[in-house]
Amino acid sequence: MDWFLIVLVAILGFPGLSYSESVMKYGAVGDGIVDDTSAFQKAWEDACKGSSKMGSVNVPAGKVFLLNSLHFTGPCIPKPLLFIIDGEMIAQSDPQKWGNGENGVIPWLIFDQVDGLAIVGRGLLDGQGKSWWDIHCRDHPGPNCICLAPTMMTFSNCGNVTLKSLRFRNSAQTHVLVMGSQNVYIDDIKITSPEASPNTDGIHITSSTAVSINHSDIATGDDCVSIGDQVNNLNVTFMNCGPGHGVRDSIGSLGRGGTEVAVENIRVSHVNFTGTTNGARIKTWPGGTGYVRGIEFFDIRFSSVQNPIIIDQFYGCAPTCVETMKGVHIEKVRYMKMSGTSATKVAMKLECSGESVPCSNLFMRDIDLSPADGIDSVSSLCSFAHGSAQGIIRPLSCF
Repeated sequence: MDWFLIVLVAILGFPGLSYSESVMKYGAVGDGIVDDTSAFQKAWEDACKGSSKMGSVNVPAGKVFLLNSLHFTGPCIPKPLLFIIDGEMIAQSDPQKWGNGENGVIPWLIFDQVDGLAIVGRGLLDGQGKSWWDIHCRDHPGPNCICLAPTMMTFSNCGNVTLKSLRFRNSAQTHVLVMGSQNVYIDDIKITSPEASPNTDGIHITSSTAVSINHSDIATGDDCVSIGDQVNNLNVTFMNCGPGHGVRDSIGSLGRGGTEVAVENIRVSHVNFTGTTNGARIKTWPGGTGYVRGIEFFDIRFSSVQNPIIIDQFYGCAPTCVETMKGVHIEKVRYMKMSGTSATKVAMKLECSGESVPCSNLFMRDIDLSPADGIDSVSSLCSFAHGSAQGIIRPLSCF
C-alpha cells in the first residue's frame, strides 16, 4: 500500500500530461487500422531511459491503437514510470500475424524486469480474441487447432507495480498474468469475456509474493482469479466474480507431474460469486508433494454456484482415481462467514489425498448454504478432512 500512495502522489503532482508525451509524438496514428506497435515501443524506450518528461507513456483518449506483441523491458531509470492509458488499445486479431511465443506464453503486452511501474487510466484494452477461440482445441479439436493464445498483459519479474482503473475484454487467453513478481497492487479494474471463451482467466498469479487485488469486477470464460505454485502473501478483497469458473481454487492447479508445491498466506474476503462453476476452491493433482497452508476465506457470498466450497485433490484422474501414499498437504484453512445458494446438491465437498496425507487443521464458522432454484436440498461430502467448526454450519460439517 505504501507503494500505491507514492504512485498516487506522483500522479496528482501533474494533473495533465502534455501532448509531447503522447505516443502520437512517436508516430502513432490511432485509427484502429494502422499498426502502431513501433510507436509504442519507441515511446516506452524513451520513457524507460528517462528521455521523456517525467518518465511517462501517455495513450490519449479518443484514439484506437492497433497493436501486435510488445515487450516493455526494464530496468528503467524513472521510479515510478507512469503508463497512462485513456484511449483504446486493440490486439491484432489475425492469429497468422503472431509469433509462437516462449515459455508457454504468447504475450501481447509484457512488462519484464521493471521495478516501479504504475499503469493507470480509464482506457480499454481489447484482445479481440474470437478468432483464437474459434480454433481452440477445447471446442474445435483437429490437426490445426491451437491451445496456446496471446495473454493480454503480463508482469514478469517485476516489482512495485500498480494497475488501476482500466478495463480489459476479450483476451485470446489469460487477461492479466503476474509471474515472478512482488509488491503488485491491482485495484478497480474490470475484466470481461464471453462465458464460453476458453482459458480466458481474469488474473493468474504464479511464483509471486505480496500481491493485492481489490475492488474489481471479473466475468470471464474461465477463472476470475487463479493461483499457481510458489505464491505467498496474496490478498483478494471486495470483488465481484461471475459468470465463469470462480476464484478457482483459489489455489491450483498444483502438483501436476509430481512437482513440489509451496503456497501459503492467501486471504480471500468480501467476494460475491454469481453463477460460477466454483467458489472457494483448492485443487491439486494426485502425486504432487509440498504444502498449501495459511488460507482464509472470509465474508463470501454465493448465488447459484455449482461448487461453493471445494477441495479437490484428485484433479485430472477421474474416473480412475486411487489413494496414493503422497500428496500435497493442505492445512490451516479457515472458512468463515460464508452464505448463499448452491446449484448442485453437494454444496461442500472436501476430498483430500488420503489417510497418509489428510487435510488437517481445517476450521469452519458461520456457514449457511441453501439450495438454489431447482435443487431440493444440499449436503456435504468429505474424505480425510480433519478440523473443527463453530456456529451455524449448513449443510452439516464433516467435523
